[in-house]
Amino acid sequence: MKNLLMLFLIFSLSITNSQQENASKKYIPEGNLEEIIFYVREKDNSNEHFARSAQILKRDNAKANIIICHGFMCDKRDISFLRSIFKNFNIITFDFRAHGQIVIDDQYCTFGKNECHEVMGITHYIKSREDLKSLPTFVYGFSMGAVAAIMAQAKDPNLFDAGIYDCPFESSELVLKRGLDNLKFNVFGYEFHLPGRTFLYKYAYHPIVQSILKITLKTIAKLDATEVNTCICPVNPMIAIRKFNKPSFFIVCRNDDKAPIEAVKKVYNGAKGYKRLWITNGRRHFDSFFWNPEKYVYKINAFYEKIIDKSYLKSPKSKILEDAPDSTAKKNKKAEIILANPNVNKIFPY
Repeated sequence: MKNLLMLFLIFSLSITNSQQENASKKYIPEGNLEEIIFYVREKDNSNEHFARSAQILKRDNAKANIIICHGFMCDKRDISFLRSIFKNFNIITFDFRAHGQIVIDDQYCTFGKNECHEVMGITHYIKSREDLKSLPTFVYGFSMGAVAAIMAQAKDPNLFDAGIYDCPFESSELVLKRGLDNLKFNVFGYEFHLPGRTFLYKYAYHPIVQSILKITLKTIAKLDATEVNTCICPVNPMIAIRKFNKPSFFIVCRNDDKAPIEAVKKVYNGAKGYKRLWITNGRRHFDSFFWNPEKYVYKINAFYEKIIDKSYLKSPKSKILEDAPDSTAKKNKKAEIILANPNVNKIFPY
């Protein structure tokens, strides 16, 4: 059955590529968009492999390849808008397991632990192509994608020449601890912590406890893990980051409650090579681009350009950049709460 599915996908992609090549000449005069299938290892020490789909925007005279790693509950199509912020690069987007174009029932999202194999798989594919392998290869990931990229680079320290990691969490254990510590309920106006938090944290990775943790993830982190097959596994990017010394640029939103400043700082502190940390006024998780897109595009492109021309070698090895606090960020956050109110139609009837 899986072989038939693969034959169908390959046939479909051949037709899609022909159609997209014609469209690319009109909408992407400087290059073309290509659909590909690549194969990844199921997990560490496994001989099982499965297929994932990807898109390659190949530009004429590109300076480097940039592999974009998406976050939880989105896919390569959802993040295709990010291709427009890298004007002088080949851009590769792909689907993590349990997401996107090829979803198989027995696949589970592991929030970066096994997803590192997708990152390694697509990177090895890019480096095997004659038309791409001579260029530097960079990675850009956000949230789970940033964690998966860090874990992949830790397994192969020379996988990427540099990386941008937007809002990575520091470890699955501390994410769970934050969620459980913040899980409270009200009785007659009094607030209580959830009973049994210590038990849930201690046995967090036991199969029986997984369903309870998914409810916690939905309630506290506002991510409905029931929509994607998930298996919460131990993953520790703040330790993994110590295994390589490639240039790294970390980004965190001041008002991020999923990967707060102190969490991203722990990952940043573990990085050994040239590194930068940028604290923005983003209103929520992965909001730096949406809060100030012009500045975001300038910063991330400037980082990659410094790596290409090697001017970073003349700069201080580490530096934290922090935007001046903006009170409107908090005001906008309050506005979001109002707009999320189920009675919003009573406030704004149209």
